[in-house]
Amino acid sequence: MIKKSLRALLLGCSLLSAACWADMAPLEIMNMAGLQRSLGQIVAKDYLMIGAGVKVDEAIKQRAASLALFEDHHAQLKAAAPSDAIRVALNDVERTWADYRALAASTPDKVQAPLVLAKAEELVRQTQQVTDLFEQHNGDAASHSINRSGWNRVLTQRTAMFYMARAWGVQDPDLEKEFAASVAEFGVIMAELQTADAPNPEIAEALRKTDARWKFASKAFTSKQFVPTIVAVNSESMFRQLNEMTRLYAGLHDNRL
Repeated sequence: MIKKSLRALLLGCSLLSAACWADMAPLEIMNMAGLQRSLGQIVAKDYLMIGAGVKVDEAIKQRAASLALFEDHHAQLKAAAPSDAIRVALNDVERTWADYRALAASTPDKVQAPLVLAKAEELVRQTQQVTDLFEQHNGDAASHSINRSGWNRVLTQRTAMFYMARAWGVQDPDLEKEFAASVAEFGVIMAELQTADAPNPEIAEALRKTDARWKFASKAFTSKQFVPTIVAVNSESMFRQLNEMTRLYAGLHDNRL
């Protein structure tokens, strides 16, 4: 399942596209900037999965691929940055990433895990700032939809990240609160996207499938016993669905996507 997710990243989002940035559409760049949020959370989730002994071989491979993809994207986003504000925000990301990468790429340690989570939080705030600035620069409804739909793409990995920390027994006073908040936020954004008129039948169908999968995945969150393997598989499935839905939003104004 994780291998399929990585292929979806490579193919669905053109993460390693050889196209020069001058030829890329603003919505494609917006989608790539938003995906950075997910990649940072995926790295932390994989660190915790490795530590907890959950699908270890696949998590090791996904962590390595996500670290490389984040850095590839960051370099391209810096080259494409259309404003000083975005360049400054990307410099902030770069400084945090240097510390985060060293932690998240190391051998998992339960004592160190809260620091990894704290750095993941700092990084996701900063990558969200970059995404918001790209949305403001573009100034269109499609960019807003990419931002919001893409945040639910993040939440599939964010909820899994917090879940894995809980399953591993990581000691962090904010863990339960952050996990519950992420689960609740996913539902809020799904309701928001469903309330808005879907711009085409493909997005309407993607919303329906994602909502059904989320309701199924939520049962694992309320189980009295930890089921990390089930959560890992569901999070990857939902990530692929939301990745495709966000790609559809990105393609509304550009047939090349």
